[in-house]
Amino acid sequence: IWEFATGGLVHSSPSLSPEGTLYFTSFDKKVYALDSQNGTLKWSYLTGHDVSSSPAIGPDGTIYVGASDKNIYALDSQSGTKQWDFTTGDGVYSSPAIGSDGTIYVGSWDGKLYALAAQDGSKKWDFSTGGPVYWSSPAIGSDGTVYIGSNNHKVYALNGQDGTIKWQYSTGGNVDSSPAIGPDGTIYIGSWDDKLYALDGQDGTKKWDFLAGHDVSSSPAIGLDGTVYFGSKDTKVYALDGQSGAKKWEYSTGDEIHSSPVIGSDGTIYVGSFDYKLYALDSQDGTKKWDFATGGKIHSVPAIGPDGTVYFG
Repeated sequence: IWEFATGGLVHSSPSLSPEGTLYFTSFDKKVYALDSQNGTLKWSYLTGHDVSSSPAIGPDGTIYVGASDKNIYALDSQSGTKQWDFTTGDGVYSSPAIGSDGTIYVGSWDGKLYALAAQDGSKKWDFSTGGPVYWSSPAIGSDGTVYIGSNNHKVYALNGQDGTIKWQYSTGGNVDSSPAIGPDGTIYIGSWDDKLYALDGQDGTKKWDFLAGHDVSSSPAIGLDGTVYFGSKDTKVYALDGQSGAKKWEYSTGDEIHSSPVIGSDGTIYVGSFDYKLYALDSQDGTKKWDFATGGKIHSVPAIGPDGTVYFG
């Protein structure tokens, strides 16, 4: 439909506002706002270094995003002017999550998860994981619990109000995958030990794990029937039974998958691969509906507009 060229790689996943503005970031150090209908530029904001964090849109429209210049930014959605920034101890590649009370949660390469006030960026608390927080972005449970993965091989559950630890679970590798929360509170998350885990959200006990053929940095997506979809560096997209972890199907692409699947309203699974293609797969049996060839590896997670348009970098 359209394409928009930035000055660098686009690892970021786009965020689409209710009024149709598309926000994303690029390795050219910028945060972008585009008209989703035609791809025209509304504004861009220049940070101090590469940006791979995906923007989060606050209830008032404020855009929150991290950058590898160590800062977390709050930008005005209409103009792109900076409202505030908060400096962490290292690069921010994790994408912010917004709590029901407006608290901004985001991880940093300095090994910490931060909770910031949306109004002014003041720190409410931070929690040290003991290892860098890279791609893993926080997920927030219905009770306000914040779940995050770390490169010290662990998954954490924290009290969203004060940052105290509820539980931790040790995997056998870095956890760059972001947690997905099932309707029953189950936490699904991948690890560099080649496994996808299903953990009890209340106490962190393992329900099951599934062994893929390589690292799992892709974040899971959960279908309406509870099916869990994710990709692996073994080139495959997997569909698992959310209750048992039994494999329903797998689909092989031509290269590693770091992108996370998204599910369309008709159940179509959209996912990018390092083979330069975006795939649309049937959620029931994994057969390919179509693929779209780009000029580079796809790390970005697609976003789906209300009219079914798919946006990705």
